Amino acid sequence: MKMPVAHENPFQWLQALEQQVKQHARGLPRQDTVKKTWRGIAFRMGQYRLVAALDEIQEVLICPVILAKVPGAKPWVRGIANVRGQLRPVVDLQACLGGNITLVENHTRLLIINQGGVSSGVLVDEVQGIKHFPEESRMSLDKANIPPDMTAQFIRDTFQHEGHVWIVFDLLALSKSRLFLDAAI
Repeated sequence: MKMPVAHENPFQWLQALEQQVKQHARGLPRQDTVKKTWRGIAFRMGQYRLVAALDEIQEVLICPVILAKVPGAKPWVRGIANVRGQLRPVVDLQACLGGNITLVENHTRLLIINQGGVSSGVLVDEVQGIKHFPEESRMSLDKANIPPDMTAQFIRDTFQHEGHVWIVFDLLALSKSRLFLDAAI
């Protein structure tokens, strides 16, 4: 079939072009199975790679330079921050779990949580963004070699992904725990 000339009859030209495209078109590639993925916000606490469920974190902020001190609080309560007009306690996650005090640097972040009526900022070394983990990369907890100093009551799962073990940390369980709530000396 001879293709009409575009400037002589544009409508017939478009129809012929559509016809040719349809004759030579290939279908989209088929995906037979949909792979399930788990998504979370990845962060670093010391040497550990952790991830929390997306719905457990309201937002991620740069740590404020000025924090109001809280007299009579444990050392891991770093102070009170004014976040958009709301006062929130800032808790150093690593120190709360018995580790070293987190040094506030350029990459240090606050994970803003509001879990079980507890609204606070959780200080972590670094946030590495949203991670997607294929379900087949999930590991059983006994095979994950979780460090002995990590508080097991807050670990829900682990993933082996991109050559690293990612520990799923339960911020909801943390916010309800006596460890977190008993902040007074």
